[in-house]
Amino acid sequence: MDKLLKRIKDINKTNAFFYIITLLALLYKTIILHSFIMNKNPYALDLYKGYSNSQPFMRFYIGFALILLSFSFIFKNYGRRLYLLLANIFITLILFLDLWYFRGFFTLPSITVITQTANLENLSGSVLSLISSYDILLIIDLIILLIVFILTLKDKKTEKRNLGAFITTFLIPFLLIAYIPFSANVLKRSVKYDYVFSNYDPTQTSQFLSPLGYHILDVYTVYKDSKPYILSKEEKSSIDEWFLKKAENNPDNNYKSLFKGKNLLIIQVESFENFAINEKVDGAEITPNINRLLKNSIYFPNIHDQVNEGNSSDSDLIINTSTFPIRKGSTFFRYPNTSYNSMPNLLEELGYSSTSLHPDKGSYWNYAAGLKGIGFDNFIDYFHYNDTETIGVGMSDGIFLPQTAEKIKSLKKPFYAHTVTLTSHGPFEIPDKYKDLKFTSELKNNILGDYFQSLHYTDKHIGEFLNSLDASGILDNTVVVITGDHRGVHKYYNDKLAQLKNPKENWLDNENQTLPLIIYSKDLNAPVKNDVIGGQVDIMPTLCYLMGVEENKYVNSVMGRNLLKTNKSFALTNNGILSNKDLTKDETDEIKKGFDISDKVIKSNYFKK
Repeated sequence: MDKLLKRIKDINKTNAFFYIITLLALLYKTIILHSFIMNKNPYALDLYKGYSNSQPFMRFYIGFALILLSFSFIFKNYGRRLYLLLANIFITLILFLDLWYFRGFFTLPSITVITQTANLENLSGSVLSLISSYDILLIIDLIILLIVFILTLKDKKTEKRNLGAFITTFLIPFLLIAYIPFSANVLKRSVKYDYVFSNYDPTQTSQFLSPLGYHILDVYTVYKDSKPYILSKEEKSSIDEWFLKKAENNPDNNYKSLFKGKNLLIIQVESFENFAINEKVDGAEITPNINRLLKNSIYFPNIHDQVNEGNSSDSDLIINTSTFPIRKGSTFFRYPNTSYNSMPNLLEELGYSSTSLHPDKGSYWNYAAGLKGIGFDNFIDYFHYNDTETIGVGMSDGIFLPQTAEKIKSLKKPFYAHTVTLTSHGPFEIPDKYKDLKFTSELKNNILGDYFQSLHYTDKHIGEFLNSLDASGILDNTVVVITGDHRGVHKYYNDKLAQLKNPKENWLDNENQTLPLIIYSKDLNAPVKNDVIGGQVDIMPTLCYLMGVEENKYVNSVMGRNLLKTNKSFALTNNGILSNKDLTKDETDEIKKGFDISDKVIKSNYFKK
């Protein structure tokens, strides 16, 4: 040990050992992160893909790392090593956050997540499900450096501050990095790699500039975006033109005002994917109660998930406003007071009351402020319920839905009520006493089996919920809409699905997993299954058409289209991929502008009267 300590002290005479190892460690961990997030399965490593995609941009990785580490030269003696160690720990924590956030949202977090701490209260189980055993690779260097730091604490060698080294290692990489955006944007010169600073996709920005570079650029972008967004005349014109080009102008059909005057109830089911509809395992239906509704429903099986970083709250936004969520951060957190030409507002003009009922606290995803901004008259949250049972991330559906039924019965009619469920939230852990499905296959020990069990539990309580409303006569004059808030098992747990030895084809991720949209009415005796490809953004205009809202009230303000009156079959998914049938290139180009148009609409409060 004495020889080892002497050797370490000899190497560490000028703290060079610590500096070099820390620099190499930051580069190594950047490649490890990219080996996760650039792999189709973000829980497994693909070192080749991580390195090959990082290698062309290594100069930027080194540059940003040198800038961070340059401040170590301001310190003297062991303080320099302490700074290097703390800087390494800090970056490692950020990398863990990046990785786990990516597994949950398929993008890297913005600095805006610090405003979303209310979400952490009931997500511990979900966070644990996002961890992989390979993640330990991010802390191996820290273990080594911590041991070296402790062993060299008694090193009495005096080392002065080195301001020259600080200026050199800060200024040179800074100038080399800043040269590119300065030349491209100020001098208007063509320069290699000028695109790395103009990309707004967090994952690609991390690939180009390293995670550290991405977060520095993100802080600047968020600061810039925090200022009021004033649309130019050209931007206003482009928004108006986009809405006009989107219109199809097809003739009306028998679906127009089919449910005019009826109450509207939307049940947004947590993580509900369409493949579970009519699915049987060992002879038992996963969703028997929802399946029965199809006999009196208009059923769309090809609705694509379009939520972004706001996740479930984005679903509330899209369904009620037909607007895409902002590209960076949560819309409800960043722009809770934006006004919309929304479904609650449009139905209010027809004499409807509007109420959103949530088992979550109003602070979660900033629901209270966000739903008020959407236009709901009333928001009923967790504090209006008697919570006697928690399953997973919150109040169980078995406790929430019966109380919700009683609240709905007392609403002023006609009403629009929007509610959500929670128990089928990942990682799909419900008590054994509620696991009514009896698996004889490998599903018993796979997360897909847990997913089916949780959906079966939620389906049971949705059945009882609707039976209660039916017994009181509410369903005689109510349209019930059931859909999913976003994908579930295929969005987060493909690595565990891949462990199945004998899966059905529809159990695996074909990169086209969709949500169901079921529009049920007791008196609809001719069931309809419509296979048109659509997205969540199309739900509002479709429902407005059925509920009797005149099209001229919303056609030039919705990002989606009426799925019952369209000749086009497509959906723009959150990753920018357009699932479609037979669209022209011009149509495709226009549709893909939707995200940018929606960002400007939200940030500028475009529809504020």
